[in-house]
Amino acid sequence: MFAAFAVGLLGWAVLNLHPASDARSQSGADTRLRLSDKLDVYVNNAASDALGELTYIRKMYTIQESATVAPEPDPNGFGMTYDPADIEALIQRASILLDGQKVTFDPTADFVPDEPIRYYLDDTILVIAWKEYIEQRCCTFAEVKIAHGSQIRRKLAEDSYSSSVQLYASDMAEAANAVVAMNGDFYAFRDLGITAYQRKVYRNNPAQVDSCFFTASGDMLFSRAGELMGPGEVEAFMEANDVLFAVAFGPILVDNGELQYCSGYPIGEVNTEYSRSVIAMTDELHYLLMTINHTPDARPRATINELARTIYSKNVWKAYTLDGGQTAEIIMMGGPINHVDFGFERAVSDIIYFATAIPEEVRS
Repeated sequence: MFAAFAVGLLGWAVLNLHPASDARSQSGADTRLRLSDKLDVYVNNAASDALGELTYIRKMYTIQESATVAPEPDPNGFGMTYDPADIEALIQRASILLDGQKVTFDPTADFVPDEPIRYYLDDTILVIAWKEYIEQRCCTFAEVKIAHGSQIRRKLAEDSYSSSVQLYASDMAEAANAVVAMNGDFYAFRDLGITAYQRKVYRNNPAQVDSCFFTASGDMLFSRAGELMGPGEVEAFMEANDVLFAVAFGPILVDNGELQYCSGYPIGEVNTEYSRSVIAMTDELHYLLMTINHTPDARPRATINELARTIYSKNVWKAYTLDGGQTAEIIMMGGPINHVDFGFERAVSDIIYFATAIPEEVRS
């Protein structure tokens, strides 16, 4: 009886609470969507409890948009190995979370010798991080699959836009309970592009650089330099697409599966070899983080077009450049897993991170 009620309630929510795709121009529609998402989670979990002995329904967990700290990850979910076969077994254990999606991780890659493969797995997030050589460059990757869009997040220093304080990315990742994190756009260092945080536009200067928007559903959307220039266009775009935050660095490297070419760009010294960082998507709620860094053995770094070709070779659907140089970092298990320029972190203004959605009280 309870199961029938749960199914009926979910059907009512779909018909009455989800606004049509062409009716997202008012804030009320966004509020309704967020409420319906919460109701979907509630009904799903209620059905999971009611039918637990009859059939398996995976429970859904989300993180509140306003939360500045995510649930603490399970220490037992982390691990390291030097054997790719262990990761293949991990991928099999994550089959329900992956839901048929292919992984980027390749057990035959040219792995950097004596560098461990790090990982994390629970019911809401899979992370695999490794280093491999591609065209002599040392590339650090972190592949991430999450269960819900609320698990990709942005953290600002002191949780406040325009804070005068800058912090190490590893410290911000620890404070946020990140499973894995990377540097953001270092918004405090420049004044170009579109920057938004917790649905509010803080900088609207789109004339010269590409911007990247992250939606509540976990998608990455792009606007190119010179777009969204009219009064209110950015706000309307964010409302229509349910955008939570936006970063401004760029350029766009891959769009709709197509490699992009950059002949010039106002920031990032694109035609010079530098350490670089990029965030990409391979599938729904499936991401690939990458840095190419200077190394002690003086391996080459990358121009922007070399960076684009490298991330494109991993069959990504979308890819966007974040701040580079000494800022280019991937953080996991307490610190940077790539070699940072000059051997130490640079204090920055923001990070992008991925978190578990399982509440600590549920795990315990």
